[in-house]
Amino acid sequence: MKFLKASPSDQAFRQQTRKSDMTDTVEISTALTPLRSLLFCPATSPRRVRKMLELAPDAAALDLEDAVTDDNKTAARAQAREGVADIAAVRSYVRVNHPSTGRTQGDIEAVVQPDLNGIVIPKVEDVETIRATDEWISEAEKLHGVEHGSTKLLVLIESAQGIDYARQILQASSRIETAVFGAHDFMLDLGINGLDHSDGAEELLYARSALVIAARAARVSAPLDGPFVAFKRDEEFVAMCRQARRIGFRGKMLIHPNQVALSHIGFAPTSAEVDTARTIIEKFAEAEAQGAAAIVVDGRLVDYPIVDRARQILKAAAL
Repeated sequence: MKFLKASPSDQAFRQQTRKSDMTDTVEISTALTPLRSLLFCPATSPRRVRKMLELAPDAAALDLEDAVTDDNKTAARAQAREGVADIAAVRSYVRVNHPSTGRTQGDIEAVVQPDLNGIVIPKVEDVETIRATDEWISEAEKLHGVEHGSTKLLVLIESAQGIDYARQILQASSRIETAVFGAHDFMLDLGINGLDHSDGAEELLYARSALVIAARAARVSAPLDGPFVAFKRDEEFVAMCRQARRIGFRGKMLIHPNQVALSHIGFAPTSAEVDTARTIIEKFAEAEAQGAAAIVVDGRLVDYPIVDRARQILKAAAL
């Protein structure tokens, strides 16, 4: 182990600066952890909804949008409300229909209750959609005696315009927890060929990275990556989760029960990462006690930002 000396005053300044910087980061990134798995299921299937209690995803989303036919959307509201109460032990959301359908306000009024954690609003492209949704939630909270502001928002970004305005959208309401990337609607919007993305999802890299950056700039939690629809391809799914984690996503939208445990594996640090992180923290503590603020560990330059990242890895591994 090699290290470079730092003066006591310089070292104290760096420690205080890093502490201040990391306070802000921790508040943003860990306020709602973990959210590695957000499992969707139709609100019209009570059996599948109740199975959430066994599957134990980090969160469940009962769907009133794409998974429900137009003929059943009104009746599905009561089923969604009952479903949320049935799985009260699970962190739960309801995906409502987009305001362009004329159903959003009625959906929200029907499902808001103390057991509901939040609303998933789809296909968001502008600030006005968020403001209207926020107002409808406030009215529903008042109607049902729910504490004002306790019902949160997950924002589905599914188009080029949504990506372009993501930061403004995510700053439009204090209810917003984070964003979710709607990969397949995004591909449809851009006219990307194929039923699914490529193995490495290179065609989605810019949009996914842009959403991660927008969420950080908007001071909301790290976003969730879009679904992987080939639910029998376990190794590829875990690989996509690991890629998403490297990009900066904190979890993934899931469409099949088998993906819950796999997503928790994919969004956890590997054993090699954990071992390296422990070594870095131990070696840096030894060097810092001798007045060093930059060292070399196993051929890697290590200073305060690297140590902070190592601590984050150990914290993630403990989930």
